Amino acid sequence: MIWLTWRQFRTPALTTGAVLLVFLAGLALTWAQVGDLASAAGFTGCRGDACTAAADTFLTSLYGGWARQLYNGGMVAMALLPALLGIFWGAPLVARELETGTYRMVFSQSIGRRRWLLVKLGLGGAAGAFGTGLVSLVFSAWARQIDAAAGDRITPLIFQARGIVPVGYAALAFVAGVTAGLLLRRTVTAMAVTLLLVAGLQIAVPLLVRPWLAQPVTTVTALDPTQRMGMSFSMETKEIRLEPVQEMKNAWIMDSSVITASGAEFRGPADTTKCGPEAPAERQTCPEWLRAQNLSTKLTYVPDAKFWTVQWREFGLLVALSLALSAFSLWWIRRGSI
Repeated sequence: MIWLTWRQFRTPALTTGAVLLVFLAGLALTWAQVGDLASAAGFTGCRGDACTAAADTFLTSLYGGWARQLYNGGMVAMALLPALLGIFWGAPLVARELETGTYRMVFSQSIGRRRWLLVKLGLGGAAGAFGTGLVSLVFSAWARQIDAAAGDRITPLIFQARGIVPVGYAALAFVAGVTAGLLLRRTVTAMAVTLLLVAGLQIAVPLLVRPWLAQPVTTVTALDPTQRMGMSFSMETKEIRLEPVQEMKNAWIMDSSVITASGAEFRGPADTTKCGPEAPAERQTCPEWLRAQNLSTKLTYVPDAKFWTVQWREFGLLVALSLALSAFSLWWIRRGSI
């Protein structure tokens, strides 16, 4: 049974493996280059305030080189890999056999339905998780200094391409593809549904689930009217809204607002003689007027120190969903639905 599953599975597995090996070879060839650029910029081993300028110099030196192109390509690859595993590995694995009727030959032997499906889930899921884990491990190590210089490892886009979370997405995408094929019994339809499911999952989790898993930190500090901020003003209601531009490394900023002493969001009304389009010297008078309002900046963010905590929580959730879908598929096939 394992040999037969491998025969059916080997073409997409070998194709994907070859592409990933090319990517890993590119990382290996540019590994020393990234380290040399970091050392030349003074970022390697830097301390304190000197790291800020060194980090900017290091990141600037990456632009235009092969390392930057490989970094961008790696980010795209890590985002697409789970979907590709679900579409081209998971969905056809069962749907093709159900569509063509070849499963009847297997069921006529001594192999039971559950064992047939369990081998497919186990072999494909293990291969997908191992391959994704290997690429994620190497890519995360290769990009370690870049992440440290940019300070954005915890942000949603980077977070999903680092650590163990990609393994969870790969496993869930593969199982989702197998389940879709089992239920729909049509290869192309199952592939399309799998694409929608995985893409929806990769969008919904960072927006809806990850903030809950991360348990963000909220701080309130006195507003500095001289800091960069967006401002909108209504001539009719004299309502004024402020949007502070927060520049914080090593953090995922989820929300930033200006609040009053009571904790409510500041909406004005503004003194139009000092703030607004009609104020004759707004640049001088508006900051002073804002300072007199006793306003504060409310900032909600996830610090980089929570990176591995959130990684393990999200990974556990994805694995739990994968196991639940696998259990459902085994129950579905056992009840004689095919």
